[in-house]
Amino acid sequence: MLQYIIWTGLAAMGIGANLQHYNPLIDTEVAKAFNLPPNWKLVAQMPFGIALGEAPVKEMIPPEQRRKVFY
Repeated sequence: MLQYIIWTGLAAMGIGANLQHYNPLIDTEVAKAFNLPPNWKLVAQMPFGIALGEAPVKEMIPPEQRRKVFY
């Protein structure tokens, strides 16, 4: 919920944002670069800035084509 509130607040001010999730492959490098405590875990980041334009509409594949059900 917090990321949604931040995202919509930034959008209301005309600022674009992008939520990015990470896997552990970069944890060590990020911890070194920002001098983070070893018990911190990188989950996601939300870079933001002036939007250069509208985000394109994302084409969605219908759920029936995205999932498989096994009985």
